[in-house]
Amino acid sequence: MEGQDFLTEYRNISNKLKKRFLRRPNVAEASDHFRQLAKKLEDNDDPQFAGFCYLATGRCEQTVGNSSAEVEAITLAARCFLRCELEQQNLKNPSYEEHLNAAIAGFKEAGKLEEEAGRGSAAAALYIELGDTLVSLQRSAEALFHYDKALELETSSIIDTLAIKTKISNCYISLGDHHNALKTLTELANFCAANDPCHLYQSQLANIEVLRVLLLLIIQPSHHNTAPHLLQVLDKYKWDGMEGEEEVELCPYLDTDISILLQSIVMVVQVRDSEALLYLEDEIAEYLNPQQKALLSEPRSKTKIRKQESFKYSFYGEK
Repeated sequence: MEGQDFLTEYRNISNKLKKRFLRRPNVAEASDHFRQLAKKLEDNDDPQFAGFCYLATGRCEQTVGNSSAEVEAITLAARCFLRCELEQQNLKNPSYEEHLNAAIAGFKEAGKLEEEAGRGSAAAALYIELGDTLVSLQRSAEALFHYDKALELETSSIIDTLAIKTKISNCYISLGDHHNALKTLTELANFCAANDPCHLYQSQLANIEVLRVLLLLIIQPSHHNTAPHLLQVLDKYKWDGMEGEEEVELCPYLDTDISILLQSIVMVVQVRDSEALLYLEDEIAEYLNPQQKALLSEPRSKTKIRKQESFKYSFYGEK
């Protein structure tokens, strides 16, 4: 549909909403016409114009007091604006992000309306969708705010709470905020343990264990600035924690092969052997997801740097 045709039809529908003498405008009919026009524009790949039509639909539904239909229309408008923004970015076209801002405003307004109506889980779902959108656009810092808002509202579903906490930890990891990522993962592990009487979240706990060990290797905590329960996560993999013990089960959630390889990685980082760590990366790679592999490369870099510094100090006779 051409832009001029859209404007003409949009005006014709809007004129039906004007007040006339002794005649009330048929808002429900106008709302239906705006919705039909929006669907037609979506089919013609005009998401921007479709978004404006859905916003007009939302205003009509607000006038008649239909809150659910208003939320639906605003959400559809936000998705249309988002689709337009993604198309521009995929084509590498210059953008002032006006469509993205319109999409964010739409999701926030729809979420606020759901909150006011007492539908916390529905509002949380909208904030999660907005957070996922921002993450896909590499805006993890902005996504964190909306994930936190969703976590506050989601109080009825254990599975959804686990999913939101996982998304929050992933955001912190992508931002390089390892301390907050470790804190969130620890909260997530405790939440899983407290709400898993049937042992349904074993794979989730296994992923958390690997991530926490790798984050601790990156952070390299000390007894002065780290909580004892976090030190225990790493200490059980160290040589010091193995003295006088044989065949100790390191983690009940992990496969035996992964446990042994993870233990070996902790040991070689402890002795700063970057070559052995490089070999172990190849051995454990098949068991790790891309996020874990990216984290594993950081201890190797630090180990290599520290090994070079240690050689430099010993060469010059420095302590």
